[in-house]
Amino acid sequence: MSATQVRPQCPYSISPARSPNDIDAIRNLILTYSQSQVPKQILVLTSEAASLPGRYSLPHGEMLLARAPEQAPIGWVGLRPFPEMSDPQAPARDTDICQFKRLFVLEEYRGKGIGKALVQEVIKTAREKGYKEIRISAEIQLDKEIESYKRWGFVEREKYFEGAEPDLVFLALQL
Repeated sequence: MSATQVRPQCPYSISPARSPNDIDAIRNLILTYSQSQVPKQILVLTSEAASLPGRYSLPHGEMLLARAPEQAPIGWVGLRPFPEMSDPQAPARDTDICQFKRLFVLEEYRGKGIGKALVQEVIKTAREKGYKEIRISAEIQLDKEIESYKRWGFVEREKYFEGAEPDLVFLALQL
């Protein structure tokens, strides 16, 4: 995605996070999300927020930021190669698989299609980057979200990393 896309049917925009202000906005969204998590996950999220763009670095990764009409950050999603690369900024990648992570929309903006739009945009971005498959893991209690992923063509698959929590569902979409 090369430019900000304003959605005429909804008053928000989604664009790649490029500036330091964009990255700070995503960092704040991650920290907001972490407040609802268990202590172990809070540590993971805090560390990830401190290292942005980290695993979502260009050229193989991406961070997409949703903004309200007044430009306030309201959601985001990250795309990264899978498995993780030792150098996310290396000119070549050794995988055709990617993973989207951390889909999050502020509570007061949920139910307005922003999460769906972020998923559609991250799938489009994965295709543009030449990936052949995109994966996601979701907590089993997120049954509405899992059903949405399935409607969009994702299928359940076996777990794809060791040490995964037992309450995760693993999904993949061929691009």
